[in-house]
Amino acid sequence: MIFKQLTVLTGNSVSHLSNVISFLGGGGVNIRAHCLVDNGDGFCKLRMVVSEPEKAIAVLQKEKLTAVINDVVLIETDDRPGGLSRMLKLLEEDDIQIEYSYTAVSESPGIAMMVFRFSDNAKALKILEKNGLQPIASKD
Repeated sequence: MIFKQLTVLTGNSVSHLSNVISFLGGGGVNIRAHCLVDNGDGFCKLRMVVSEPEKAIAVLQKEKLTAVINDVVLIETDDRPGGLSRMLKLLEEDDIQIEYSYTAVSESPGIAMMVFRFSDNAKALKILEKNGLQPIASKD
């Protein structure tokens, strides 16, 4: 399934990150997955898959923070050596680029949850589903 991901530019200190996370938590928004990457200029990109993207945007705007929304694919694969490799092999022949990826905790034992932004999310999702990998369904 294709999900909405938020990207927030924030300072790279613990207090900056804590503020963003606290604002969302106080607004009743659950963070399901996140990735924090230092830009090397004192700022970080915080990428998050959240329970309610539109609500999260409103909470962040209220605090004078800007978030960019991108589509990402959440997919489950085997949580064992070679699981990710087997999944990526399915996409090798189809000229799909990976812009970035990160992992999140899965609720299912033995299953890894992966977040991907592909050059063509719909095409990648179709290939993965055709080969038996399960997209994660929205709980909203």
